[in-house]
Amino acid sequence: MDVVCSLSKLKPPLSLELESRLLSALLHQIFTMGTGNDTTHFRALHKSYLQSLDSMLRGLLSETPSLEKLQHLLEHIHVWIQSKRALERARAIQSSAALLEFATSLPGFDTTSDFSMAGDFVLQLGLHVSHPAEDISRQARGGIYWLHRLLVQKRGLNITEGRELWCRDGLQDTESMGYKNLARVGEVFGEIFTEDQKRTFLQVALQAIHHPLLHVSQAGLLLTYSIIGEAGQLLGDEGDIRANVMYKLFAIRRSGLVPKGLEGLCSTWQT
Repeated sequence: MDVVCSLSKLKPPLSLELESRLLSALLHQIFTMGTGNDTTHFRALHKSYLQSLDSMLRGLLSETPSLEKLQHLLEHIHVWIQSKRALERARAIQSSAALLEFATSLPGFDTTSDFSMAGDFVLQLGLHVSHPAEDISRQARGGIYWLHRLLVQKRGLNITEGRELWCRDGLQDTESMGYKNLARVGEVFGEIFTEDQKRTFLQVALQAIHHPLLHVSQAGLLLTYSIIGEAGQLLGDEGDIRANVMYKLFAIRRSGLVPKGLEGLCSTWQT
């Protein structure tokens, strides 16, 4: 990894096929490394490997600083956000957020290329905004923040012209704040997504409603309703937000149907 990083400014860029094979092998090796091994030595060793991985990813993006290249790299990382192992998901979220933050700092970063997977990337990170582990939740929120900056930049807007991404109403109830932040993600990105990006976001959100992990299925429900501007049904001013969310979630999971009012929209986007 150090060699690839060091040579990134001196060699022609790797072919995408070779780069994909390299990324797949390294990500598998590092994200699955030593699951269950929690010794001090191992933690220090793995931390150094993650730092080398981040350096290599930054070097590869610096060779071709564009949304197209960023999407190529993120596609390989985000495969691991869907892992069944919690530790592998956490490592992938961390690497994704770090690469996105770096992309926003690259001078001359080209935002003109297509970014068709942006909806999927936002959704995969959004599903972990309410993760019970604060570090994972923070990394997911950070990745979404940097994605928002990139999409605002792509639209030719100044970051101050974009809507506030996170809820700041002073709620002391952290659970209610988490629900409102999830709804805000769909509302804000719904205003800047293309139709293709909205489609991928909604398709993955609908699947997440039936995920076995409760925090993921709740997030999928809120993100589904928020992307179509219907989050108020779940976050109404009256009643217990959590109770509303849980009632709607179990009703949909029990019936196996998409939320009422989405059938026509889903069929339109699938054609």
